[in-house]
Amino acid sequence: MNSQNAQLEGAANAAARQTRQRRPRIAAVVPYLYVAPAIICIAIFVFYPLLQTVQISFYEWNIIRDRQNYVGLENYLTLLGDDDFWEIIWQSALYLALSVGAVVALPVGLAFLTLRLREREIALYQSLLFFPTVIATSIAVLVWIWFFLPTRTGLFNTLIAPFGFAPVEWLTNSFTALPAVSIVANWKIMGFHFLIALAGLKAIPRDYLEAAVVDGASGWTLMRHIVLPLFAPTGLFLLIVTLIQGLEYVFVPIRVMTLGGPANASNNLMYAIYQEGFQNFRAGYASALSVMLIVLFGGLAYMQYRLLDRRVQYDR
Repeated sequence: MNSQNAQLEGAANAAARQTRQRRPRIAAVVPYLYVAPAIICIAIFVFYPLLQTVQISFYEWNIIRDRQNYVGLENYLTLLGDDDFWEIIWQSALYLALSVGAVVALPVGLAFLTLRLREREIALYQSLLFFPTVIATSIAVLVWIWFFLPTRTGLFNTLIAPFGFAPVEWLTNSFTALPAVSIVANWKIMGFHFLIALAGLKAIPRDYLEAAVVDGASGWTLMRHIVLPLFAPTGLFLLIVTLIQGLEYVFVPIRVMTLGGPANASNNLMYAIYQEGFQNFRAGYASALSVMLIVLFGGLAYMQYRLLDRRVQYDR
């Protein structure tokens, strides 16, 4: 009887040991099971199309035909030797520079000013500034087209008329077309960046500010040495998001207002990809443009992050 009990006890202990050994293995796998749906979606809808784009860039392919001709690096060589490509690169960089001022510097400045108001007034300004973000882009652009009408009935021409200026053809002038679409695109997204900036400022611990005031800091000294360093992670996020998604924001304004004209004056890499792929049906050349877009702006965003991240102090 004692031997049977001992055997049963030994079997129970062995089963318990096996269960304890399995638990760490299962616990190690569980996190991967949680992220598996997201990884699968990203693989299907991001990485697979990206690999397909790289593959197509080595072919000459008219998308209305079934035949594809392998041309190797010819699309890239043609691209790099095209003066229009370098002009589009310059215009893309110019637009992003305008975006940094309009949807980074301006919302951050407004957020600083808004904090001086009362809570009820802050809620009002949040609603007013965020309102353009929820408007359908195409509808908002149609309203802005009326503002830019080249006749005296256009809003902007009406405003400059008392100063003796002749009506300006805002959207058909090569000097004003790019700033015009830039204003519309940045106005549309500025409210969202304003909310992020305001949330970043509100997240700064008041203990730090009160301790700095007790130590005698005030005005610009308090702003420079306390507020701005604590706000830096949010500012870095806004800067990187603007750089990565800036060309995407302006796609619809260009499509509705200028079609990339006049003479490509308001064109950029994002819209040029659409033109080559879905208007000229040059899928291989459009894919090569897409790869260049990813390499140039992805690399620029990474460099920006690496350079600025060293100066950002995170509250860990």
